[in-house]
Amino acid sequence: MKEEKEAAYNRIKRECRDEKIREEEIRKMHKRHFARWDEYLDSNSSEPQWLMKPEIASIIIESLHLWNEKSYSLVAYCIMPNHFHMVIDTSDEAKYTKPLYAIMHTLKSYTAKKANKALDRVGTFWQEESYDHVIRDSRELKNTVVYTLENPVKAGLVDAWENFPFSFVNGDYV
Repeated sequence: MKEEKEAAYNRIKRECRDEKIREEEIRKMHKRHFARWDEYLDSNSSEPQWLMKPEIASIIIESLHLWNEKSYSLVAYCIMPNHFHMVIDTSDEAKYTKPLYAIMHTLKSYTAKKANKALDRVGTFWQEESYDHVIRDSRELKNTVVYTLENPVKAGLVDAWENFPFSFVNGDYV
């Protein structure tokens, strides 16, 4: 999938001369790729399912809330069996100065160490790449929050997102 994404990206760069059209096509390609990757993760039970263990999910949840209002404003999250979705707001540049890559590095490093210790294991816990997306308006924010919360429903884990124990939405954003 990574090779397919790169090939599609290169094709768009080659074929789209208009910068605005090229940017829009690249954005659409990223969304398609993300949807395929997410569907793969949701349906792939051969991947480790560590995040469904309450003690591991708790580590992730605690960490997400730990940096809330320090590095970002936490909007929503959903901890799936082998990945998680989070929606954060870093738009207050005076308050949140850390770039996204640094936020993700800190979060992944901290949680990997704690989760590996809890699982009595060593080695890579998270995949290297994170799939991030910039939200441009309130409609897109709403759609992204709904997508995040509905993920366990789509994966067949629960009938309603409210019944999933590892989801959260900040009422200030609803």
